[in-house]
Amino acid sequence: MTQKENLEYYAIINFIREYNQTHKKQFAFGALHRPPMPDAFCKLHKRKIGIEVVHSYGTDEEAAIRLGNRESSHYSKEIHLKRRMTPVDIRALGSLNRRLGKKAEKQYSFSPVWLLIRNGFSLWGLSDYKKNKSRIYVPENHPFNQIWILCDGNSVGVSGILRIA
Repeated sequence: MTQKENLEYYAIINFIREYNQTHKKQFAFGALHRPPMPDAFCKLHKRKIGIEVVHSYGTDEEAAIRLGNRESSHYSKEIHLKRRMTPVDIRALGSLNRRLGKKAEKQYSFSPVWLLIRNGFSLWGLSDYKKNKSRIYVPENHPFNQIWILCDGNSVGVSGILRIA
């Protein structure tokens, strides 16, 4: 599996675990797919659900470092300073809202599709998203039947899921 497929797979597996615990349902993984299909298909009570996965990391630099694609030392002191000077909530919510905007523009040749946003920003967690839910911008027009945030081992605090649309 590629790094992207690996990330998508484990995001979905962790989401399914949380969803089944919270909702007492039998959500099951099916298979990974490629565009124009959603990233994966799962089954919920024998109904096929497409899952599109996106990760939110804060800044692009934090994403590259977290994913092991770049070393922290590859970035200038100015970039590190700018990142540290930007409040954590701005970094977390800015990243999330940008990803929501981009994903809202996509089209899928399948329905229904759920969007799963896995939090990869280690300074922000489920309680932070719950407290700031009103600051999460979900575009009016998007192709998703449901939108979820997953906070798991990559997040600070308690693991769990939050439905935002």
